[in-house]
Amino acid sequence: MKGLRKYLAPFTPDISGAASVLYALGGLIVISDAGGCTGNVCGFDEPRWSTQKSAIFSAGLRDIDAILGRDDRFVDKIELAARQLNASFAAVIGTPVPAVIATDYRALRRLLEHRTGLPALAVETTGMALYDEGEMKAYEALFDTFGAAAEGSGFIGVLGAAPLDLPARDSCGLLKRSLGGEAEAVIYGETGSLDCLRRAGAAVKNTVVSPGGFKTARRLQKEFGTPYEAFYPLGSFSAASFCAVHGGGRVLVVHQQVLADSLRKELERTGAYEKVSVASWFMLDDELARPDDGRLTEEDDLLRFTEAGGFDTVIGDPLFRRALRGWRGDFAPLPHFAVSGSLHECEKEEDFWHGLYDKG
Repeated sequence: MKGLRKYLAPFTPDISGAASVLYALGGLIVISDAGGCTGNVCGFDEPRWSTQKSAIFSAGLRDIDAILGRDDRFVDKIELAARQLNASFAAVIGTPVPAVIATDYRALRRLLEHRTGLPALAVETTGMALYDEGEMKAYEALFDTFGAAAEGSGFIGVLGAAPLDLPARDSCGLLKRSLGGEAEAVIYGETGSLDCLRRAGAAVKNTVVSPGGFKTARRLQKEFGTPYEAFYPLGSFSAASFCAVHGGGRVLVVHQQVLADSLRKELERTGAYEKVSVASWFMLDDELARPDDGRLTEEDDLLRFTEAGGFDTVIGDPLFRRALRGWRGDFAPLPHFAVSGSLHECEKEEDFWHGLYDKG
């Protein structure tokens, strides 16, 4: 049955991906729902919710408000909240409700800017896509709103570094230290990076660490000639140690594509593997994809792809092991927050990579 899940939890939706990108920027973030979508974001999909404050609100839409399209009441609530908060912008994140009633986001943005005096942006998510598409749309909305001048000193911009894609809670700090050399590395979407959004054209290069950042990186390349690269620094990962535990043969990596591809290339450098492929339920960009990689749609696709490819080892979130019923190969755990949430969350990236050396 299409869409049936027996072993895997529902993956994080586009609404939460958009909220994740905007979370730390000091804005007034309003999810256009009756309350349920916001509850999922704050209760399950945002790892920073218990440690870092953010002004995330539910529109609290009632049936009659949606049916009659009462945007005036919606804007009244946002205006009242804006008076009580020191917000740098106002953002509306879409859900199935505005998608069904065809909300005019452009008109809503203009009305919000007029009533609140704040820059306003809208992320047209629907709740029907996955988190990486929401991240992509949020980056686009940010750059549409705040522009990207080529003024100021050069720095390295980092795109796609939202917690839903990162290995552990300390990953942002490690990323900046790994990617920064002569120039400072700045993560778009991290606290205090609004100014860097405004002068993104001054970046000496951009680094894409998850697929949600590709579209914006190409936009900045087109507008300013800013080069970009796509890879994830693997920190303390040791391909030799992994090979010693799991041996050679064929390996399948199932994660967000940029991290998975970086891991693949590191394994290939050992020369111990016949084939290393990448598969994902999330975005697979053509720039990194290879002919033997797999785009997964249904839960059973993972088992079919693994068996058809004759893979000896699968690397992926611990929940994936349950979906590989009957398969007798090695499984190496590599958590992905968008898949299993806090169930297998890592505090330190060192622990994240260390798990790969346990034979599953």
